[in-house]
Amino acid sequence: MFRFLSIAFALFLATPALAQTISGSDRVEFDSLDLDDGKPVKLFGWFFPAKNTKAAKAPVVIAFHGCGGLYGRKGDFNERHRAMAELLQKEGYNVLFPDSFTPRGKESICTEKLGTRKIDSANRRRDALGALNWVAAQPSVDADRIALLGWSHGGSTVLSTNNGKYSEVAKHKIKPRAVVSFYPGCSAYLKAKEGYRPNAPLLLLIGEADDWTPAKPCVELHEKVHNQYPQDVFEIRLYPDSYHDFDHPSAPVRVRKDVPNGTHPGQGVHVGSNPAAREKAYKEMFEFLRQRLQ
Repeated sequence: MFRFLSIAFALFLATPALAQTISGSDRVEFDSLDLDDGKPVKLFGWFFPAKNTKAAKAPVVIAFHGCGGLYGRKGDFNERHRAMAELLQKEGYNVLFPDSFTPRGKESICTEKLGTRKIDSANRRRDALGALNWVAAQPSVDADRIALLGWSHGGSTVLSTNNGKYSEVAKHKIKPRAVVSFYPGCSAYLKAKEGYRPNAPLLLLIGEADDWTPAKPCVELHEKVHNQYPQDVFEIRLYPDSYHDFDHPSAPVRVRKDVPNGTHPGQGVHVGSNPAAREKAYKEMFEFLRQRLQ
């Protein structure tokens, strides 16, 4: 584990917009189950209350950012996270966006090689377990109707948090009822010695042309899980002519040369929107959530 408190405090002071205010949400604090020097990592996040509901308690979606973090250039959420928060609210969901990076002194890890990253899916899995504990204690949340959602590094995070082969996942009292993962990295779970078994129904959505987190390992993971545990729910959707970040509201397809990872390390990766795929994926995601969180 690494020390980060002084760096995080400096970042907190340098970026007050990120640390104190995100329009339409409440800033909340909770403990990760991850430890630093034997003490829980102190996290914060942003809680958006459900709309269009008269119920005292509403379901909640805990949403996990990718390697680029939560924020845009102006200090508010970036365009995708803002759009998703509003869509989920309108559908009657509370939404919590934990920030796994700022409290650890990071803004982004996209340009770090995989082997050098000090924040990985295990750290963030424990963030997710802490977030589950926090939402379950909120008076406006129906603790029996919790979903996890993640993109890219956050997609890998929710895959990890949903792996019943991990004892800390299997034993955790608060469990999600549904998990949605956009274009995660699947290779580690495909190769893992302990294997992979969904703890809750899982929907994985990925572009066929993704050259950052390729679709093939996810397809193979789906087949492996389906063969081993045919009774478990693990659905996968592939979108043709779609790259990483295909669900971004308005990002033209481009090559990011600053990303050292991907299927061709050092050559960059394609990222960008596919509006048709985005529309279809979101429709399938909301249908999945409705079915699982009834």
